[in-house]
Amino acid sequence: EFCTICDADEVVLFEKATFLVIAHVTRKEFHDTHRFERISNMIKQFKLSCGKTQAQLHGMQVRNSSFLAFIELFTANTYIMVVTSDTSIQPAVTQLNIDAARRHFDQFIPHSTAP
Repeated sequence: EFCTICDADEVVLFEKATFLVIAHVTRKEFHDTHRFERISNMIKQFKLSCGKTQAQLHGMQVRNSSFLAFIELFTANTYIMVVTSDTSIQPAVTQLNIDAARRHFDQFIPHSTAP
């Protein structure tokens, strides 16, 4: 449903520490059967580079003439990747959809309360 709302080709949920795929929805056929492994490795390398400069990865956007990809911290334990080939979609719209979904999913995550 989220993939359709964003008019995305693909939505992928990654585990935060390992960047292993937890879940994904694909509305477009991709021919690279190892793409999740490749994406995971690229992001892990990028996170390591950020760590060397004492920066933390909260999210990033990659855009070219054929696609727009968002990779964002989603919940306390996950990152989300949203990929769309419709480059006419404004990035702010996709960002608003991710923020709204984050608030929705945060409802289901138990938060500890300090004594």
